[in-house]
Formats: sequence, structure tokens, C-alpha cells
Amino acid sequence: MKSSADEFDPDASLSAMLDRVRATAQEVGDRYPLYADPGSGAWTTTRRGSWTAGYWTGLLWLAARHSGDPEDRDRAVAWTARLRERTADDTVTRAMTFWYGAVSGHLLCGDETALAVALDGAAALATAYDDRLGLIPLGTAFGQGDRGLSTTAIDSVAAVTALLCWAGRTADRPRWLEIAHANAVRHLELCLAADGAVRATVALGGEPEGTHPPGGWSRGQAWGMLAFATAARELRTAGFADAARQAARYWANCTAASVPSWSFTEQHGPRDTSAGAIAAVALLALDDADSARQLVSALVKGHLTGVHGRSADHRPAGMLLDGCYDMASGTATGHELIWGDHFLASALAQLAGGAGG
Repeated sequence: MKSSADEFDPDASLSAMLDRVRATAQEVGDRYPLYADPGSGAWTTTRRGSWTAGYWTGLLWLAARHSGDPEDRDRAVAWTARLRERTADDTVTRAMTFWYGAVSGHLLCGDETALAVALDGAAALATAYDDRLGLIPLGTAFGQGDRGLSTTAIDSVAAVTALLCWAGRTADRPRWLEIAHANAVRHLELCLAADGAVRATVALGGEPEGTHPPGGWSRGQAWGMLAFATAARELRTAGFADAARQAARYWANCTAASVPSWSFTEQHGPRDTSAGAIAAVALLALDDADSARQLVSALVKGHLTGVHGRSADHRPAGMLLDGCYDMASGTATGHELIWGDHFLASALAQLAGGAGG
């Protein structure tokens, strides 16, 4: 007898999501999709992609790999070339931009444009490493000012590790591997509490460490799981695997394998499916396919439009609903989020037996 987690088809779900990607490309023109209205599916867009540009471009590469259609590939190449303008941005989120948006094009489709853009991005990111702090700080690009040079966050750590390890090996730059290792070690020291709770943001000058208590913000916990699981895979260090499993146990204790609220301390608040999608990719990186599949099943059956008995839904198929962008400002607290789409599609691709993540 199949378990409830087996009552969904990863291929069908992925196909619906990638059809949504193609439709989104037609809608947004030359602007980056950020979040979509849960009723109409209409996207709010940005000119340069904010911190999420790589997730959109990565979805285009997944579509190209899945279909083999030259039109899909040409679209992904064109958007990847645009990422070059982000190399000079003083923000650690460049790691997300170039890992998910450019390296994916090389790994999924062998694209040379993506290879060149990714290496340029890695080189720029490595210059932001601060020897005194032992990490790459947030940076100043998103209004942090000088405070961003002494503040760090867990959300980019997985991408920093993956990008610099891949680029260091590809370009024979051992210094980039050293930076990746030092950055991951420092964030392990700063961000993981003894009980497995993850501190999402840390101010290194002694100021308060942000608006979320350790382990309170579900997406911060998911980012931590992914950070340490990625470090375990790329750096082959047992301590990171132990940290990732510890963070995953904390997640499991707070969620009971369901899609979490945006905050573990506000269980009746809005859910955040993007946190669940990130956690699913982290669980796959930890080789916990059963837990990942159970979580992906909950996301698909409860929150993905147009599949699994909900084809009569008037909304576009393939929307991952109920993502919570920013509860504090009330921004997009029950919407489709571009990074949520990316991580769920990546998890589905892996569960379906293809490349992803």
C-alpha cells in the first residue's frame, strides 16, 4: 500500500510548474518576477531582480533541461547574460544570483555563457571576504549602509559555499575553497544554537541580532539546514553534517512534517511554503528522501494550483501559494514567491530522478 506521501506525481507537478515558468516569461517581459497575487497570478516585478534574480534564471534553466526546447534554452541564456551586471553589487546575496542563476545553466545544460558568468560572479564575491570577521558580510547594496559590513545572515551561506567550492575547483583557485570553508565554519559558530535552533541574522558589533529569535523564523531555520547540509556535501566535513541533522531535528520537532507557519512561535499565523520548499531541498542534500518526499507531498497537495484534484481552480496551474515574504512589513504574506517556486521545482526534479537543486 502506498503512503500518503506517495499519492502525488513529481513529474506532473514539475511539468505544471515549468509551464507556469514559460507563461511567466511571456507576462513579465524584461523584468524579474518577485511575487504573484494568489488570486489572479499576476506578478509583481523588479528591474534588476533584487536578491532573487538567480531563482528566476535557475527556473528558466530547469525548464530548458526538462523540455530540451531550443527556445527555452535561448531564453535562459539571454537572462543569464543579464546577471553580469550584478557582479559589482556589494551584497553577499550575489552568491544566490550566480549559484542558482548561472552555475545551474552550466551544470544542467553545459552552457558556456553560464560558465563564464558564474566564474565572474564567484571572483567578485570572493573579494568581499573579510579576514578580520572570517566571513563575507551582508554588504551595503540593500540599504544596510556600513552596518551591513558588520552583520551577517544565514540565508546566503549555502550558495556561498556551493558557488565558491564549484568555482574554486573549476578555475583551480584554492583560495576560494579556503574562503568557502572559513565562511561556513564562522556561520556554524555564530548561527547554530545548542538545541539546533538557527539564528537567522547576527550583528557582529554587539547590537541586537535581528527581529527573529533563534529558531523562531521557519525560513531562517530552513536556510540553516540548507547551509550546513551544503557545507557537509561540498567541504566533506563531518561536523557540518552533524550540524545539519541537528537543525533538521529542530525543524521536525516544530513542524511535525507539515508546512510550517512563518514563525514557529506563531503557529496560527500565515504559513510559509517557501520555508518548506527550502527545507525539502536541505533534506534531500542530507539523503533523507523519505522526509523530503513527505514535505514535498504536503506542499504539492495543499498549496500547488492546478494539479492533484484541483484542476478546476481558476488560477494558473503550477503556482506554489501561501508563501510569506515579509510578515513584519506585511509584504506578500500569502503569495507565490519566486524562490519558493525554485526550491519546490528543484526538489521535484530530484524526486523525479532528474537534475535539480
